[in-house]
Amino acid sequence: MESRVKFHLKNAVLLLAIVSLSIAITINFRPLYAFFVNRYHLYQEVGLSKKQLFSEYGTLLNYLNFPWVSHLQLSIPMSQSGMKHFADCKILFLLDYAVCLLTVPFAALYVRELVRKGQTWRLINPIRWCFVIMSVLGIFLVTDFEDFFVKFHEILFRNSDWMFDPSTDPIILALPAEFFMACFILFIILFVIFQGILFARGKWEIRH
Repeated sequence: MESRVKFHLKNAVLLLAIVSLSIAITINFRPLYAFFVNRYHLYQEVGLSKKQLFSEYGTLLNYLNFPWVSHLQLSIPMSQSGMKHFADCKILFLLDYAVCLLTVPFAALYVRELVRKGQTWRLINPIRWCFVIMSVLGIFLVTDFEDFFVKFHEILFRNSDWMFDPSTDPIILALPAEFFMACFILFIILFVIFQGILFARGKWEIRH
């Protein structure tokens, strides 16, 4: 049996893989944004057609996702602080992708090894703790999203550029708080699904 330190380190990498992969899927899940565009007619908020707004959103994602896209060119007006905020977001996006690329292959090999040896059950207790943490996060999220959203930005950003003024950065009208809350919920759902699969496998091993 491997040492507890090595086991916990492997679990930490697995956790990073699941978190980073869940984030990557969430931020690129365009059907979620399409739902909000159609539900709340967000294109009308910024004076664009639905097709134009989807194009703008695609341009924004391309800027955030790809290192070689160095300039954000939108038809929607944007202030310097708004541009700076999206530049900061781009760094976080690329950091998440780097973590994902580094950890997911290892995590896949680690899980494969556990399944082969019939030791996935060893993940049950760590996963239980993750479920508890996600439950607390989910409760905080749905009961006081505004405070959660503010604290989230205060932790990740060391400036106030994220506090958009609709008069100078009307793009915020096309990115309502409800959409961001749905993104956080989708992240939690994906995280729980990935962890739940491992949890179910571990339980199955115990029963058999």
